[in-house]
Amino acid sequence: MNSWTESVIQQWKNAGITLNKGALIEMITETENALGFRFPGEFMELYLQMDGFSHMESHSNMYSIWPIHRILHEYLKSGSRNFIGFACLPGNNYTIGFLKNNTGIFGSADQRRIAETFKESLLLISRDPQLLY
Repeated sequence: MNSWTESVIQQWKNAGITLNKGALIEMITETENALGFRFPGEFMELYLQMDGFSHMESHSNMYSIWPIHRILHEYLKSGSRNFIGFACLPGNNYTIGFLKNNTGIFGSADQRRIAETFKESLLLISRDPQLLY
């Protein structure tokens, strides 16, 4: 059986989403250093295989998974030093991401936990994005 990352990547490709090539470990490490945050292993596993959606494409449920450079850009732009987004609805109306001081995945609007793990959040995005609100 394929790994969870291969399954998610194939699902996105089947939906017609263009993915960026995998990020270099150095890019991820530099971003972690700039953020003062270590991404979980599941994040690293996926981002080494694909570095977000190309051209800010959205999945059929309207989420866009950000490339590593956008994760840092949005963090610096936000002014929040605790929330690190990695996916959003168009127009950034709703962002999901990490909290530095907590485990799990959270919504930016109310910082409510929406998933226990990064992997779980991506599976929710793929299956039923309404569960993320």
